[in-house]
Amino acid sequence: MERYLNIVISRLSKDRVLQHILFWCLSFLILMNILKVSAEVKRIDLIYTAVFHVPIVLVVYLNLRLIFPLFWEQKRYFYYSLAVVLLVALGSGFYLLLFDSWIDHIFTGYYFIAYYSFWDISLYFVIYLFATSLLRLARGWFRVQELENEKTMAELKALKSQINPHFLFNSLNSIYSLARKESKVVPEKIVQLSDLMRHIIYDSDVEYISLEKEVDMVQNYMELQNLRTQKDAKIEFETVGEIKGKKIAPLIFLPFVENSFKHGLKGGAKNAFVQIRLEVLDKVMYFEIENSRGETTEPANNQYKGIGIENVKKRLELIYPDQHLLQISKSDETFKVLLQLQLK
Repeated sequence: MERYLNIVISRLSKDRVLQHILFWCLSFLILMNILKVSAEVKRIDLIYTAVFHVPIVLVVYLNLRLIFPLFWEQKRYFYYSLAVVLLVALGSGFYLLLFDSWIDHIFTGYYFIAYYSFWDISLYFVIYLFATSLLRLARGWFRVQELENEKTMAELKALKSQINPHFLFNSLNSIYSLARKESKVVPEKIVQLSDLMRHIIYDSDVEYISLEKEVDMVQNYMELQNLRTQKDAKIEFETVGEIKGKKIAPLIFLPFVENSFKHGLKGGAKNAFVQIRLEVLDKVMYFEIENSRGETTEPANNQYKGIGIENVKKRLELIYPDQHLLQISKSDETFKVLLQLQLK
C-alpha cells in the first residue's frame, strides 16, 4: 500500500496537468457543497457549480499565464497589484453578466440568479488568485530545490570520480614496487586491490554506507600500503565505541589516510608514525589521525597534488552542512586531522 502511495505521489509531483485537474476537482466538490440549495445534490446544483467556475477559471489562468509572469516575476509589484485589481473587477462584472443574462439562454428550463453581489464574488476571486499564486510560487521554490539537489548529486559524483583514480594510482605504485622485487605476494595483493576497487566503485555508489564497511576498507588499504612502509614505522588504528548499525557517507576517511602515508610514512620523516583513532559516541563520530611529517614522494608539478583532501572538504560541505567539524593542523614534525560529524 505504501509503495503504491509513493508511486502516486511521485507521479503527481511531476505531472502538472494532473495537478491542475486535481485542484479543480477539489474546488468543484467544495463549491458544490457551498452552493447547493438543499441537503441532497441535484442536477441544477451540478450545472450551477460548473457555470460558477467559468469566471473563476478565466481569472485564475489569466493571472497565471499572463499577469503573474509579466509583472510579478519581473518584480514589478505595483503594476501587478493594479492588474490584479482590474482583473478581479472584470471577473466580477463577467460573473454578474453571465448569471443575470446569458445563462438563461444557454440552459433553458432552469431558473438561475446571481447569488453574490459584486463585492462578494470579488472576494472569491481574491481567494482563488491568492491560493493559485501561492501554489505557483511554491512549485517554483521546490523546482529550484530539485535543481540544487541535482546539482549537488552531480558534484558528488564528479568528486567521487576524482577520488577513485587517485587511490588507484597510489595502490598500483605499491604493487609495482613488489613486482620489481619479484615478490610472491603480488598476485594476492592484486586480488586485494581488486576488492578495494570494487568497494570504491560499486559498494560506495550509494548515499550512505555502513561505517563498519568503511573501517574494513581503510584497514585493508593500510595493509596494502604497508608493503612499501619502512619496518620501524609505527602504525596504529584504534576504534572505540559501537560502529555496527551506523552509516556514513562513503570514502570520507580514505583521503586523510592516503595523505598520512604519502607525507608521513613515505616522506622520509624520522621516527615515522601514523596514529588513527575512531570513536563513536551515540550518533557522533570522532575521527582523529596524526602522522609524522616528511616530504611528499610525488613530483612537485603533479596535477593531482592535494586533490584528495580538497575533495573530501567539498563532499563534507555538501553532505553534512552544519553537521560536521573539520580541523587540520600541522607543525614542523606532525600533521593532524580531527573530524567530527553526525552519523546516520
